[in-house]
Amino acid sequence: MRATVNPKKLLICIVFTSFLLLARPCLAQSARETDAASRTDALPETPSLQASLPVILPIDTVSSTLMKSPLPNGTLMDVENLLVADRDHNAADISAAPAQAGFPYGPTRRQLTETIDPDKLGSTNVPMDSWVYPALERLAAMGYIPTQSVGIRPWARKECLRQLREAENEVNRYNGNKSMDEEAELLISDLHQEFEDPLDSNSVVLGSAYNRYGTIIGPAITDSYHFGQTWWNDFGRPLGRGTSVLAGVSGRATYNRYFVYAREELQHNPGTLARSNEQAQFIVSLDQLPNDYPASPAISAFEHVTPIELYAGVAFGGNALSFGKQEIYWGPTLIGPLSFSSNAEPTYNLRLVSTRPHPLPLLSNLGTYRFDFVFGKLSGHQSPNRPYFNGAKLDFTFGRYLELSFTRWSILWGVGHPMTLGSLKRNIFSFNSTGPGTYGARQDPGDRKSDFDFRLHVPGLSKYVTVYADSYADDEPSPIDAPRRVVWSPGIYFPRLPLLPHMDLRVEAASTNELSHDEGGIRVFWNEQYHDANLNKGFLLGTAVGRDGRAIEGRSGYWFSDRTRVEAGYRQNKISAIYLPGGGTITDGFVNASYSWNRNWSAQLFTQYERFIIPSYMNGNQHNESGWLQITWTPNLKLTH
Repeated sequence: MRATVNPKKLLICIVFTSFLLLARPCLAQSARETDAASRTDALPETPSLQASLPVILPIDTVSSTLMKSPLPNGTLMDVENLLVADRDHNAADISAAPAQAGFPYGPTRRQLTETIDPDKLGSTNVPMDSWVYPALERLAAMGYIPTQSVGIRPWARKECLRQLREAENEVNRYNGNKSMDEEAELLISDLHQEFEDPLDSNSVVLGSAYNRYGTIIGPAITDSYHFGQTWWNDFGRPLGRGTSVLAGVSGRATYNRYFVYAREELQHNPGTLARSNEQAQFIVSLDQLPNDYPASPAISAFEHVTPIELYAGVAFGGNALSFGKQEIYWGPTLIGPLSFSSNAEPTYNLRLVSTRPHPLPLLSNLGTYRFDFVFGKLSGHQSPNRPYFNGAKLDFTFGRYLELSFTRWSILWGVGHPMTLGSLKRNIFSFNSTGPGTYGARQDPGDRKSDFDFRLHVPGLSKYVTVYADSYADDEPSPIDAPRRVVWSPGIYFPRLPLLPHMDLRVEAASTNELSHDEGGIRVFWNEQYHDANLNKGFLLGTAVGRDGRAIEGRSGYWFSDRTRVEAGYRQNKISAIYLPGGGTITDGFVNASYSWNRNWSAQLFTQYERFIIPSYMNGNQHNESGWLQITWTPNLKLTH
């Protein structure tokens, strides 16, 4: 059936986008007039400005000098002093900045009389599909951000700013490698523009508006839990043969310690194919479902509005407590961490996370730690319906080289399993299991999982080579306890190539097949009590390699700047014949290019060619061509008082 766009919703999208585009010159002109008027006032009259009505202004009117001063020289191993110096130095910059140095209204009374602690300011997270992450990670791989922690993401904006200041401090130190310093300065320049307002407090900011048009020509793979998927790590967005369209907008608000973030999308879904009785029974046999899996008719194209992220929270002591629909990304890999990645739609959860590294108690010179505790709800499950999950992750960084992370998380409750404090206690503290053949046991403690990951900047080559790995275990206290009965996802990253300083190279592998033996897809991501365990709305929470699969991926990019680069990659995924009759092979070649023609406008293009042979999914040798183009406007218009 041919996909059609609802004309009413398309008209609303066009009118909304047009309003933003038409309003921008007016808002900017208003800001310039307000700025010009304020400069004619004397400094003693500045307090009256703070009592005036709110004004809207582009963020680029705020001085970037607030973030350019390097930290005092000191030993980077002394992490406690580094963090305290960073906080105190920020406050000194704010309190001492004169009007002519970039404060268009002069310093406020609060800025003149108070020391502002960044730990007391709310800060929203940077979305995981932002260009900020590869830029900061590349800086860390070149040795410019020794205290960076990648095991727990996304990062708060003020944490990204802290990492940027640390990179600047390292660049200002002479390390004998002028070429590498120049490459770092190239990366830092765009980050300056993104985080040039370090406070971002007591304000409402329109962060971005974007449109994406995509299409898949040919048969698509849309079921990663059983067969695979054509597009990876896309927040569970519409996936299917035909045309998909997105129109999104994001904004954030902060008030002292409090923060709110919203990212909404109007999505045009190309629809889904019918599922026959034969296909439904095949899935029943794969998942060993206790009940029949119903056949379903084809669903025609449709549109709906959904939040990608929507949360609110409060910051305190370098930590944040938040609730809402928010992403969890636990691991160092780009192909996708094994537990939580960007592959599925974010979950609704309650989260307590450290927003910056904390010095280790009594061992501040040794390194730092971070933590992340989460409790949330999963959607789209059938065996059983409406399960919940909880998780805890501890991340440690030692010196300039090593980062280690330990994770424990589990699925619990759901229809047929009592939602009580006693069952929660058993889930968290019990090491017992009800054993096989007892689906629906009310006393089952839940589907417990563990994870271990590390990142190592190779000593002696720490600015050139970074190795890392993620591991995952079902029903094991830790992957370290039984390394051959777990699955692994290793990787290696070269931030600069010999004679090609603007190019990087990354090679990763991911396996959901245990090293000891192949259990045919009924251990990893599957459980006797939770037969569609590691899913949210039909997409795998972790890596899209799927069950009983092995994938390898390589990608290399050329960096013109942070926001302008071209990347090409290749990926092959093998599915075991013990799991699927005849096995399967999926091969992808892709190009991802981004271009920014100024600080407010950018474009991203993704194109891919895919071939697959999966006899149990579709007969014969199949292929498809796909791609999407996204235009993004990032005005960073601010409503402030």
